[in-house]
Amino acid sequence: MKRRFEDFARMLMKRLEIDDLRFVEIESKKRVQPEQMSDLKEWLLDHKDVKHQKSNLFYDQFLDTPAFEVLKAGASLRLRYKKNGTAVYLQYKGPGFTRDGLLYRSEFSSARLDRLVQDESHHDIVRFSEETLPGILKRHVGPEMRAAMLRHLGSAVKRITCGPILALYQKDKYEVDLGSAFLEPSLDRVSAFHIAKKGLHSLSTFCEFENEIKAGDGSLRAKLEHMDDMLDFNEELNDQFELRREPLDKYHRCASFFVK
Repeated sequence: MKRRFEDFARMLMKRLEIDDLRFVEIESKKRVQPEQMSDLKEWLLDHKDVKHQKSNLFYDQFLDTPAFEVLKAGASLRLRYKKNGTAVYLQYKGPGFTRDGLLYRSEFSSARLDRLVQDESHHDIVRFSEETLPGILKRHVGPEMRAAMLRHLGSAVKRITCGPILALYQKDKYEVDLGSAFLEPSLDRVSAFHIAKKGLHSLSTFCEFENEIKAGDGSLRAKLEHMDDMLDFNEELNDQFELRREPLDKYHRCASFFVK
């Protein structure tokens, strides 16, 4: 068992191009029709092992180069605005891969960006008032996140200058306690906006079910020890609802409506 874990861990570090296994994200995603949302929520609330944690409303601004090099690399970089925009974080997710219906990828977050505020102005895109992306990467991001971005994106990091896609989330988050790890199912209703230089701003709304396995200390071993619990939960859900697997992350799903 120890050898199997070590082999799998080495494979993940190689394929995800990271040095620290605490930053591995493991999740499953399902497409949900809007009319299914209420039934799914009722099923989760009635499940004996599921506890409702909270309902959130927040939004992301996805950052990229003018040529969408982050998107093409299979990665995503976003500013996440929580608590009515007063709590802002830079989050990066590297290119991943799917195995047994689960998505594996790297996930990083900056420290809270207290100096980053929203401008009230006549332009169309949320801009930085007192911060720049190079400044954020220098002062607010850990070495693991900087190293991963440079490995995955190379010189494109210096060309990230725009954020043309905004995504507004209505999220219901749940939890299943597994002991050394826990499942975090969630229901998302996402409204994605493409900020165009000319003409009307495009809008698309979609719904998703996500289920992620987490550990309090980020332990990959604890996550892998409970993978069967995650797969069993997903199978139980599939027995009740016919949901298609969603192969795209949030950025690529949002961008698929607007970017060819």
